[in-house]
Amino acid sequence: MDYFEPKTVSEAISILAQQGESARVIAGGTDVLVDMKFKESPACLVNIKRIPGLSFIRQNGNSLLIGPLTTIREIETNNLIRERFSVLWDAARQFASLQIRNTATIGGNICRASPSGEVLSPLLVLEARATMAFADGEKSVPLDSFFLAPGKTLLGARGILTAIEIPYPPEGTRSLYLKHAVRGAMDIAIVGVAILAASGSDGRHFSDVRIGLGAVAPTPIRAKRAEALLRGEAFAQKQIQDTAKEAAAEARPITDHRGTAEYRKWIVEALTKQGLTAAWEGATGKGVH
Repeated sequence: MDYFEPKTVSEAISILAQQGESARVIAGGTDVLVDMKFKESPACLVNIKRIPGLSFIRQNGNSLLIGPLTTIREIETNNLIRERFSVLWDAARQFASLQIRNTATIGGNICRASPSGEVLSPLLVLEARATMAFADGEKSVPLDSFFLAPGKTLLGARGILTAIEIPYPPEGTRSLYLKHAVRGAMDIAIVGVAILAASGSDGRHFSDVRIGLGAVAPTPIRAKRAEALLRGEAFAQKQIQDTAKEAAAEARPITDHRGTAEYRKWIVEALTKQGLTAAWEGATGKGVH
């Protein structure tokens, strides 16, 4: 196996161009090393961990920028993320063990492009963008167009993720991430549901609703038909139930050793209902009737 440790982004891109599809990028290595132990080793490993300037959390006008080498633990312990981007903080604190969180990177979780990737559905409801570097320059795309299939992204074997940009949600927005797994944080999600909601000025409806689903489709998805059912409508128990059912209908899960497709749809409905209720109560201080 060939091994490279580029010192700059441009050097990493050059190596990827030379090595092509045989190259595998490694950051924290929590997934790649497991694959190498239990599956097969890549022909070429490109370790970007030593590239300076790719680990950061900083404000950029009306957005927050996060570097791809920022660890999940750094996200979990950041007060700004906890206060303003709580759905991402929720996902970080439910991400495997403390030892893994100290090593795993947000960029690695994104580029792994696993349907059950912990931070992916939260980033979708936050309407994050991915900044990528290629040989012909930088490109920025919404994250919901970044994922192509399980394990496949717009980066292909040619690009490097250089930043994640997240616009600040409006004041009064509430967001949370709910995960269903056999062993809680220590296990990958059987279903993950991310909710972001902003209450209207009259305190009777949501002015904005976003629902992200993980582990129930080939890529993480937004349940946009479900969102439309609730956005701008008077908030009541029936609206929650209808929205949760529609979210489950938009899910496209498979049956595997961790659960059937029907079971996953049932969990989507239950977690969506739970998340919307919690978001409403957090945003308005009112119960649901």
